Amino acid sequence: MPIVDLVLNYRFLIGYLGEKSQFDWWGSNFLGASSPAFLMYPYPRTMLLAQYHGVCEAALLVHDEYIGVGENYHLYRLPDSLEREVSKAVQNIDMKERLLSKDSAVEALEQLVYSEVEKSEGPVNVGVFNDEGLELMLKVAASHYLNAFKKGYKSFPYMKEA
Repeated sequence: MPIVDLVLNYRFLIGYLGEKSQFDWWGSNFLGASSPAFLMYPYPRTMLLAQYHGVCEAALLVHDEYIGVGENYHLYRLPDSLEREVSKAVQNIDMKERLLSKDSAVEALEQLVYSEVEKSEGPVNVGVFNDEGLELMLKVAASHYLNAFKKGYKSFPYMKEA
């Protein structure tokens, strides 16, 4: 899977699972069942984009609070060049089936992780950011999120800036 698609899948799945109606890591509900009723009127042609940016901003604020802003990257704060690529690709992804319920999202995330990881509550360093190792670092980060969701704690994986 191309790295842009992997980032989008992770952002939607983890963003959805972290929302108020699922595991309540951030107070938003942009990807919830009632969200289209509110977003369809102001964003009729770009509702998915509005949902995506809303959930990403909510997750970004919480991640930055735990990790800090500066010399670190995380799933919701990546280098500008990658952020631009990911933003362009949002309209081309279909996540509806994966975001029907908490269980379907967890199941979809299980298909995209690296392996089991030990419990690491709070900020957890998954490596030093580099383009060649980004896919593996994102999969390890996704493993930390999945483990935290399943076992009832919060984990915020990040990568040190090179």
